Amino acid sequence: MREVERPNSTGEWELFRASRPVAWKTGTSFGFRDAWAAGVTPRYAVGVWVGNADGEGRPGLIGVEFAAPVLFEIFEQLPQEGRWFDPPYDDMVQAPVCKQSGFRAGEYCEADTVWIPKSGLKSGVCQHHQLLHLDPTGQFQVNGDCESPAVMQHRPWFVLPPIEEYYFKSKNPWYLTPPPFRADCAGTQSAQRQTPMQLIYPKQATRIYVPVDLNGKLSSTIFQVAHRTPETEIYWHLDGSFLGTTKTFHQMALQPAIGQHHLALVDKNGFRLEQEFEIVGKGK
Repeated sequence: MREVERPNSTGEWELFRASRPVAWKTGTSFGFRDAWAAGVTPRYAVGVWVGNADGEGRPGLIGVEFAAPVLFEIFEQLPQEGRWFDPPYDDMVQAPVCKQSGFRAGEYCEADTVWIPKSGLKSGVCQHHQLLHLDPTGQFQVNGDCESPAVMQHRPWFVLPPIEEYYFKSKNPWYLTPPPFRADCAGTQSAQRQTPMQLIYPKQATRIYVPVDLNGKLSSTIFQVAHRTPETEIYWHLDGSFLGTTKTFHQMALQPAIGQHHLALVDKNGFRLEQEFEIVGKGK
């Protein structure tokens, strides 16, 4: 919370940051009725609320723009402390932690030794690093059924499930998707165990309430899937009827009738994903 970017409407906040570290957070209520900011140092805790006494909202009343500058002006007037919170080393221990996932380091992780709470030793070991077996070119995954182990390359790899990968890649350009299996290995048991796609919505069997548009028809529902290799074609089926294909951007706006439905997705490699869901009408 010390690293949050500070508002700069009143001047050199970076200089102020160097002279006094503050852990702080802002918030804005629904309808712009309230804007607040709270900050703490070892000696002081300051809270700022901005709004109308009668609760009436004001467009643009945002915590970081209205309450945060006041918060830091108050801290600037308070006496300097010259120190920060002392780490509670008696309740901490040094442990290897996976650089990529933040879990305790596993066998194939790139690890950093950091201070963690002692209770953190009870947490699970990183499950996102795997040892991949690649062909001599390093471009494809292989296994003993389709390649000689003597020429394989064995590399630790940070592998996220398709949904997590979908969001993680957008913020972390360094993330590398695992190489695909070579064509002569694609049908092997180890290749089939990998899950190349997951539904983003609906992620599980669920009831979906769909409002009615002004024309009296049900609105569309956006169904979306994440595929580890986005350019792979996916074939969409609803209740046994073929809907079409998607490539790269795997989403469809559908208008299923009220009632139970079955969604089936099949990629060009034959991997199948199925999901039951229910469309709920008004008053149900």
